[in-house]
Amino acid sequence: MKKLIALALLLSFALAGTVSAGWVSGESTVIAVNQGEAAFHGPLSSEQRLDVGMTGGSSGRADVIFSNKSSESRLALSALPVNIESGTSSDGTSYQDAKLTITPLVDNDSGQRYYLVETGNPEGTQIIAYKKGNFTQAFTASSLLEGADSASFTVDKKELTLHLEKGEVKSDYLLTYDSRTGTFNAKQKN
Repeated sequence: MKKLIALALLLSFALAGTVSAGWVSGESTVIAVNQGEAAFHGPLSSEQRLDVGMTGGSSGRADVIFSNKSSESRLALSALPVNIESGTSSDGTSYQDAKLTITPLVDNDSGQRYYLVETGNPEGTQIIAYKKGNFTQAFTASSLLEGADSASFTVDKKELTLHLEKGEVKSDYLLTYDSRTGTFNAKQKN
């Protein structure tokens, strides 16, 4: 009987270790502006709100405000540069859009919540941390590769990766959270 209990306990520890998913991302909010100005206001959760003002045309800019109803905390990101994406729609019409993507992200191990802000431009591509009712900037992509043209994130089960491009040069960085500083550190992947 003792062996059976010990085996069951050992098995439960082994299964618990493999269940941990690390990063879990939610549904992204994508805002695109073809020409002119647009505004978006919506909830991130029952307590959190997202407000975006954006312009598109020959260049794009976005003002993003993260706010919390109960603590009255807010973080404003002003005049973020947004890359212009060109393409052809399904009906054959060409377009040039300024596109902003905000993706919720949770560290499943700690429960910490983040928001990935992607503008396509390294200066606008950031990670916002949310903890105890407060929003803080935890990472900005522009500090890694001077003069980079584009930036994007990839979220895998155990890895958060930043992709930077400068001309033909592509560089990938593994991002890890430093709980002492409240920021993400980047290490270039091979």
